[in-house]
Amino acid sequence: VPTTLFDDRHRLELDGTAVELIHVGPAHEACDTLVWIPSEGVLFAGDALFRGCTPIGWTGTYDNWLRALERIEELEPTVIVPGHGPICDLEGVREQRAYLEYVRSEARTFHERGVSALEAAKRIDLGPWAEWSAPARVYMNVERAYRELRGDPPDAPWNKPGAFDAIYRVARSRGDALVF
Repeated sequence: VPTTLFDDRHRLELDGTAVELIHVGPAHEACDTLVWIPSEGVLFAGDALFRGCTPIGWTGTYDNWLRALERIEELEPTVIVPGHGPICDLEGVREQRAYLEYVRSEARTFHERGVSALEAAKRIDLGPWAEWSAPARVYMNVERAYRELRGDPPDAPWNKPGAFDAIYRVARSRGDALVF
């Protein structure tokens, strides 16, 4: 049972090792927290970082997720343990940043043309990110951009069955294996 609450940062000593908890959410979810072990140069990024796997955000904004990635870079870890995917270094952070910036930009273009989020997700060329697992989850990232463009609150609830149905439709249209 939790006994300590914190807003931004909390420092612990575990068997003589300093461990810092750094709240960076909402990026993937409201509770996104990094676990930083400065003496080892190791960062546990949780779901603020997906590696080789299409990220999915349920709460928050693109800007906040990009700020969370900046916080990771500022720490300069040598080893990063992402919430999904293999251990990496800062290259993993740069890859996810590029993906998020690209999808947001593409989504904006489709939104301005009046194309639905579902159709946009089907049409966006994923380029180097097409090989990531669960590429059809691009729908969630497009819809997140559309929510921001409409001015929806960042914590507006998702119709999760509808979102997973849309991901399924995108996967079928692209001929992707369905992986959630």
